[in-house]
Amino acid sequence: MTSISPVGAASAIQSGAAAANRAEAPASKAAAADAVVKLSPEALAASLQGLPRAVDTSGAPLIWESKSRDPITSLIERNYSAQSTAGRFRGLGAALLGSFKGEGADVSQAAQQLPPGTQVGGYGALFSTQPPALHGRGDNQVSLNITTKSGAKVKVTLDSQDDGLAVQMSTSGSLSEAERGALAGLSAAFQGAIDGMTQGPPKLKLDGLTQFDRTLLASVDLHVAVRLPNDPQRTQSLDFHADGAHRTVGIDGPSGAAKVSVDVAKLAGLGSAEQQAKALGSYLKQVDQAAARGRGDAGLVAMFKDAFTAMNSHVGAAKQPAVGGYQSHQVTLSDEDHAMLTGLADFSASITQAVKSINPLRPGELDRFSYELSQNTSVGGRSQGDRTIAQQQQSSLSAAFHASNKSGVELRLDLTQESQNYDYYQIEDTASSNADMAYRDGLLTRATLSQEARQSTRLMRYEMGRLTADTTTPGHQSLQRDLVAALAPDLKGERRKTADEIYQHQQALAQVHEQVFLRAYPEQGDSAWSVAPAG
Repeated sequence: MTSISPVGAASAIQSGAAAANRAEAPASKAAAADAVVKLSPEALAASLQGLPRAVDTSGAPLIWESKSRDPITSLIERNYSAQSTAGRFRGLGAALLGSFKGEGADVSQAAQQLPPGTQVGGYGALFSTQPPALHGRGDNQVSLNITTKSGAKVKVTLDSQDDGLAVQMSTSGSLSEAERGALAGLSAAFQGAIDGMTQGPPKLKLDGLTQFDRTLLASVDLHVAVRLPNDPQRTQSLDFHADGAHRTVGIDGPSGAAKVSVDVAKLAGLGSAEQQAKALGSYLKQVDQAAARGRGDAGLVAMFKDAFTAMNSHVGAAKQPAVGGYQSHQVTLSDEDHAMLTGLADFSASITQAVKSINPLRPGELDRFSYELSQNTSVGGRSQGDRTIAQQQQSSLSAAFHASNKSGVELRLDLTQESQNYDYYQIEDTASSNADMAYRDGLLTRATLSQEARQSTRLMRYEMGRLTADTTTPGHQSLQRDLVAALAPDLKGERRKTADEIYQHQQALAQVHEQVFLRAYPEQGDSAWSVAPAG
């Protein structure tokens, strides 16, 4: 029988009857069914004084880092018995940052189970004089680092494992009331990111963290590493960084890795909210097409799309002028210029799926998926009337996968010849879109759009383990357009345009804008694309 005498950590026990009910719980999973935890009169008295409870719901003794009774300790106490990581961390991130609405003092608290059968004799034995080793070492970890414009640093950590739950929050440097408000303002976004990564399957919810107040906060960094609910031996990780110049996010896990980086300092090509939304939708369509063609892992692709969306949302809203284009030094982009650009900030993005060898008879035939996507914009020139604008968009797909070549027969590759009826595909695709503009003495002299898409599909067909076909099918489409006339029929503005002419011009600009997006897989029947003969 495990006994604790006396104990000073049982605030959840509201009465002697409730204490007796809790005392009937088994001391541990390994203990006998009739093992009980007995509370001495001194321990019961201490419990009624509001100290953290001494046992978890299974009756196992708990050791607390601090005997402080505060809202964070109460939340740890409430969450401790949760079976999932999501339940363990529920509300903790928001509560820690939210405390900056008040005093927001540093916090360090942890609760851990003692080994089964441990004899605890003495009130103070249930409180540690040293921080438990769990801080920074849990099986499931969350770390948030925020630096303010004044140089103060705030660090928040959450750790959880089967036998413990711990949190810490520390601040170096003084915080103004405005900075405290900005920190508290991220509480819901922080908790949302935690909830997304701890759900099954994990989901990226970073949109809120990208919207921190840049006049008060300099940077935000988030690291999450959690055991997967359906595969506790494997970990899914997330690393996010945002400052006044860049946003980056990287994810890594059993299914593969992905990274998205967005340049939020160079916003010369940033368009209106409507243009940004349209461009984002176009790029996500490209991702879906590549994933379908290369058989990308659905879960990994979904996380990549979440990351891409979050990193490209709410960019430059505070920096956009109320009227006209984005101004950079001596150059202001016009509506005509923006019509030739996607409207998104420049970025680079990649996704690499974990390689698998699923055919024991041909282990060299690997299932793989790798996709890259990028955009780069440059604005130059010595003056407004002599400016140049260029934008390049690129994508590449490299993939390989096995598929059954028998209708209605599921692919199951093993060491038997009968299983070796399949097709092995190897995909290599590239695409590019280049927009180029130039002005001289205020007149548009060049506005060209060049796009190209190449595809290569190699198919190796096996029948009863014998190679019966090996074919490679290429594809090549290209497009060249001169858009000077469409963009600037009367750029000098020698006469005032009528309302109808202004409307017609805006419609023409919208039509040009629809053409500039990257298209790795042009729709058939589009006469604007020239198609090279196969071979």
